[in-house]
Amino acid sequence: MIRSHLMPSVSLMLLLACSACAPAGERVAPAAPTASPAANPEALPAQTLPTDRGLPALPEASGSAHPGGRYAAMPEPARQVLMHLKCNVEGASNVQVLSIPAQGGRQDFMVTDRSGPRFRYWIRSFSSSGGTTGYLVQLRDCPASTTGMRAYIAQGAAPLQDVTASLLAQAGLPDAATMTAYQDKGAGDLFAFIGPLDKVPVLRWVAEADPEQPLAADARSFDHGNAIHGGFLRWNQDHFEVARTVPAGLWPCDDSPLLPCKGDPFVTGR
Repeated sequence: MIRSHLMPSVSLMLLLACSACAPAGERVAPAAPTASPAANPEALPAQTLPTDRGLPALPEASGSAHPGGRYAAMPEPARQVLMHLKCNVEGASNVQVLSIPAQGGRQDFMVTDRSGPRFRYWIRSFSSSGGTTGYLVQLRDCPASTTGMRAYIAQGAAPLQDVTASLLAQAGLPDAATMTAYQDKGAGDLFAFIGPLDKVPVLRWVAEADPEQPLAADARSFDHGNAIHGGFLRWNQDHFEVARTVPAGLWPCDDSPLLPCKGDPFVTGR
């Protein structure tokens, strides 16, 4: 039986700021935004088309579940972004909000309308010292929907820039044939593991093996064959980038599922 791991605002002109400047792991070129003219909210993308390929999604079983946070009014930056993406957040006065301390006394946030698999929207902000903010967003019938998770960059008054395709091109995720081979051995689907996302600006794309059938060691297995590594997605100061490895300072461990302190060759310096 496959394990089910429990995962778990300011207008766009006034952005929160953060600096995630720990030593970089092995990575590819960042998804840098391109210059865009200022635009009215009406010019922002209405919604992501269902046919668009997204980044690996939050896990089906646990959805947006994440320990911590409190139920409160939605932060204004989250409201602005979700409204621009045509997600109905009117009356969102009691949502789960997790405030995340950032450098320079700034605050990032992680917000969902409800914790668990029945969530309608989930958003995590990543701010910088230079006025750029990144957002990871997943929408499910709010009424807008995304296919998987999507990544956006906001700069001043310019419209949100969807950098999902750029990140996917760099990600080096297991292809369909590879995932089918893993699944034939009892593994699950690839998903976005957000366990440490309240502590570090990094998530990990993983698939879990059947605990009764650990996988043989290969180029992607870790945690003694209990998991498959798809890659890391991190916010590095003012941009998203994908990485095959990250330093230990960017990936805390506690020997819980998917956070082993040993047996993880993709976390360096541990």
